[in-house]
Amino acid sequence: MDPASRADASPDAVRGEPTSVRGPDRTAPAVPGAGIGLPHIRSRSAVAPVPVPSITDPVDVDTVEKDAVTVAEPGSISIEQVEAIGQMEGVSKASVPAPPAQISFPPGVVAKLGAYVYLLVDPRSGRPFFVGRGRGDRCHRHIQAARDGASSDGGPSKYQLLNRIREAEADGRPVRVEILRHGLTPDEADLVEASVADALGLGHATRLGAQRRPAVEVGAALAKRAKFKRDHQVVLLRVGPHGASTDYASVRHGWRIGRRWIDTGSDRSPRWAVVVAGDLVDAVYRIDAWESSPSSSGASSERFSFAGTPDPDLDDRYARRSVRGYLGPGTPSAVTYVWCGPHWINTPR
Repeated sequence: MDPASRADASPDAVRGEPTSVRGPDRTAPAVPGAGIGLPHIRSRSAVAPVPVPSITDPVDVDTVEKDAVTVAEPGSISIEQVEAIGQMEGVSKASVPAPPAQISFPPGVVAKLGAYVYLLVDPRSGRPFFVGRGRGDRCHRHIQAARDGASSDGGPSKYQLLNRIREAEADGRPVRVEILRHGLTPDEADLVEASVADALGLGHATRLGAQRRPAVEVGAALAKRAKFKRDHQVVLLRVGPHGASTDYASVRHGWRIGRRWIDTGSDRSPRWAVVVAGDLVDAVYRIDAWESSPSSSGASSERFSFAGTPDPDLDDRYARRSVRGYLGPGTPSAVTYVWCGPHWINTPR
């Protein structure tokens, strides 16, 4: 047998490769998957060892294979690199985190949507935690930004929303996007968004702001304003919020009135007591006299009770009217003088 035939028959030869290259002191393993596509393999002593990544760490297999090839001389690869590639084949590519997929509507859908209102729904509870309005792929952008690790450049409200999305998706279930109403004009979208935010009590700001309030408060805010005439010297006695008792037997007692203003004969003393609940006039009484209110100990106090009779004319004129402008900012005082007393309040503020 000629030398060339003996070389081909040798067990140390690399099958499928030229007979002139083989390991001098060990059998070179076949390249796994034959994916390298290189002509031959260099010996262990020809190239410095390449660090092998731990198979417990997430690794991009394609990058490792590319790096393993580029560090070797052209037409050769080291034994260590071959072993590293073999180890990488044992790593499941499922352990390598995939970049988040871009979320968008199918082609042609955006043109048909117009302006719309959408909800972001927590997958754990099935409850909406955000309502918004927009066009195009806006409903998907919050979720995409949260998954991409966006910062709080949009301000505190955006920061809170992105964190809320990440919290909801922490167990792997995606936040659900629901279109509540589409094909709207921009003004209609603003109205629907604000109404849903108020109805669900979501609390975040909308373009139109919140209007959800008790009906009695809305009624008081929209009620006609009372404008007391110059010759109607009245004292506003506020008994409490809307719905408080306005029974004469209870509202007439316990008012902190200055002694100078309980003299019904004085030009600057009030002539009428106007009972106010919340911001609205409930009843008007003509004041006949003031008397000291007994304290709990039975001794006299600095509080007084009025005795009076209903005044139908002024009641018709002022009842159910708002006196908010006379009460001033902040917490209203229990006693407010109009056209009389120590403070001459002539017109609503």
